[in-house]
Amino acid sequence: MAEKFSKFRDPGTGIQVFLTPVGGSRSWASFLSGSLDGVGLIFMPVFILLGVVRGVVGAVFWGMYLVCGKSALLRVVLGALGFISLRVEWVSPDTLNGRFGGGGGGRNKQNLIKVKRQEVEKGDLVMANHSSYLDLVILAWLYPGLKFVLPVIDDGWKDDVDRADTVAGAGVGVGVGMRRIPKKNAMSANTRIVTPSSPSSTSSSNSTEIPILGYTILPLPKALRFIGSLPPSKSQLPNFTLHQDLNSTIKSYPSHPLAFFPEIVTSNNRALLTLPNLPPTPPSELKSTHIVTLKYGLPTGTSTTSIYSVPTAGNSMLRHLMDIIFLSNPIRFVTIRQTTMVNQQESKNWPEDVGGFMSSLARLKRTSIAWWTKRDFLVMVNARNRRV
Repeated sequence: MAEKFSKFRDPGTGIQVFLTPVGGSRSWASFLSGSLDGVGLIFMPVFILLGVVRGVVGAVFWGMYLVCGKSALLRVVLGALGFISLRVEWVSPDTLNGRFGGGGGGRNKQNLIKVKRQEVEKGDLVMANHSSYLDLVILAWLYPGLKFVLPVIDDGWKDDVDRADTVAGAGVGVGVGMRRIPKKNAMSANTRIVTPSSPSSTSSSNSTEIPILGYTILPLPKALRFIGSLPPSKSQLPNFTLHQDLNSTIKSYPSHPLAFFPEIVTSNNRALLTLPNLPPTPPSELKSTHIVTLKYGLPTGTSTTSIYSVPTAGNSMLRHLMDIIFLSNPIRFVTIRQTTMVNQQESKNWPEDVGGFMSSLARLKRTSIAWWTKRDFLVMVNARNRRV
């Protein structure tokens, strides 16, 4: 019972929001150690051979994207990662909560209805749930010219998780491959979490709130550096403009559509975090708000998860990519849905409306856990890994 009410398990839904879901043990550690099961031993050589081709094709087109910035090139990159189909379901907002501004989004039981696509234009804001660096690549392909709005925090909040940030940004560091890698299944979504002993460990609501200093706008390659851990700190973005709030951020960049993840940090695609940093009403400079949800297929015995919620020495972004390309089934799935919030300026509770739409679109439960709780989670995971 202590597990059910642990700090990182939402008491209302019973879901632990940060633990990465796993299927079979599909990693380089298990492959090199010879601990794969019979299915793995049969399919892994085939996956590795296909991975060589996939890796070369993906790397070439990613390099071309870095040079010329053409978002169409990302479709080949995503195909190399296994996303053969990337169909978007366009959903009428009327089917989600009756009428906009009702504050009851996410609880309406009506069926989703596909409608004609509404284009994302300059000055629009795309908001999506967040569980992987793949979210950014998919959105950047769907909406050409898209830039990403990231919150910025003070350096002091990242002192205890700098190790995780360094691994997430730099890939596999020197000597990482030589250390013992804990089994993936040791941190599955069903693992019991023993939280740090502190006055705040009884409830996520008692975690120390991390103030946001402002917001900055980053292109895809730079935004990818900060996925998985806490938002970037001020010292990590010395050459970027810091805007006071979302309204001034949107106003400063009217020439492109912008994307923002209101959950702030990655969770595990099983539920939604709270959205405490959205203003009560939509920013005055905002033209249209497009809600996009991405729901990835579950991991299987022959495929690692697409979720990247916890960066560690044994699970850097580069290592996760290697598992996807070389040690996984070459076909993976994601369900993408989009709706456009009409008459958004009439909203009396914008965070509730956004959360409701996301919950209904992706069929994800809403939790009472805020993004800053992840700092404590990362500290705990890093401490655990250092003991292994």
